[in-house]
Amino acid sequence: MLSLIYVSVASQALTTAEVEALAERAAKANAAREVTGMLAFNSRSFMQLLEGDGDAVLDTMRRIEADPRHHSITYIRQQQREARECPDWSMRSMITPLTGAGSATVFTKSLPSQMELDTKILFTSFASSLTVEQAADYAAREQDVMHGKREAGND
Repeated sequence: MLSLIYVSVASQALTTAEVEALAERAAKANAAREVTGMLAFNSRSFMQLLEGDGDAVLDTMRRIEADPRHHSITYIRQQQREARECPDWSMRSMITPLTGAGSATVFTKSLPSQMELDTKILFTSFASSLTVEQAADYAAREQDVMHGKREAGND
């Protein structure tokens, strides 16, 4: 079974809802191809794990590479593994950044129990990689989106 992890940079500011919708669409497509994994987004970058039959994973990755919502794809891992690390997730989104005390521990505990330690370390480090200022900017954008939805509902 092929296990592939990459990181990329978002081409534009995305909201939590947009990333969750992206992961939901990916989950449907991946289930049909028997590809599993997870997508993490830390307000500026993506990290994704794809796992399954080698051809299915590489076909999925070719479609991802063509997606204009991100750029600067860097492969972190592409190797054969004995078992799936996210066997029950056709694609689950994990929205970060982690900023509060103890948030990295909570994040790590939310990862699948089957996930290997090296993968947990990669994703937890990625989720914790924003500065306080970057995390605050992301939180402000999310608030602006929510505030705009409330105002639109009052019209």
